[in-house]
Amino acid sequence: MKNKKVFLIIQGHTSKCDQMLEKISGLENVIWSTEKTMPQEDLKKIEAAGIKLALGDPPSFNGYGNVNIQVLSTVRGLELAKSLGATHAIKIRSDLMFKDPKRFIESYPFDDTIHQMAYIEHTDKCISTVVHYPGIPSWLEEQGYSNIISDVSDYNYITDFTNLGPIDEMLSFWDLPEESSVVRIPAEFKFVLRYLKDKGYEDIKLTYKWLSSVFGFFISYCKDNENPLISMKHQIDSDRWLESQDIIFRG
Repeated sequence: MKNKKVFLIIQGHTSKCDQMLEKISGLENVIWSTEKTMPQEDLKKIEAAGIKLALGDPPSFNGYGNVNIQVLSTVRGLELAKSLGATHAIKIRSDLMFKDPKRFIESYPFDDTIHQMAYIEHTDKCISTVVHYPGIPSWLEEQGYSNIISDVSDYNYITDFTNLGPIDEMLSFWDLPEESSVVRIPAEFKFVLRYLKDKGYEDIKLTYKWLSSVFGFFISYCKDNENPLISMKHQIDSDRWLESQDIIFRG
């Protein structure tokens, strides 16, 4: 895609600050979006490395699984990227990075749709979604999605901790309304279903076949190009995830 300007949005805490700065050394168009309450020493290191900071106050209520923190910091980073001329953005958690982020940005086939890291299917070795989250069926009923209750019985979903796409589509995807009470539903369901509804999709399914007609996926691209995502938190990379016996990563 010609004339693209890709920003990397690092979202979240700074506990892996030193490791992250080493991985992105020399990379242009990077924004780290986090809270003003992070250790000042870390924030100074980030600024000294030439990375733009998008700082904000923490929300008054974190939301289930810290979803409000995730939304506020991601949208803040995306808005700053857009103001700086971004055409596309990669949102990634602050404890995760590509083996070679520069090569990924320069080689990935960006287009006009959002690409997710992977579609996940739990095998029969895992406990089903409705055991983990017994409120899902009633929540789906309330949201008008009674037809997809069967799609979540095996806990199939799109991973939500990194994705990429055109800046306006990314802003639309991540702008989940702030929650004022605990809604014990996985964030990936909230993001995907709200986005699809706002885009006017009907007869929505949560199957890989249906969602892959809307979204792209890039975990296989990372493996094929020897450029996996590396988890600094768990000391494992996405190639290893693809070999998992309990979870099937598709895309």
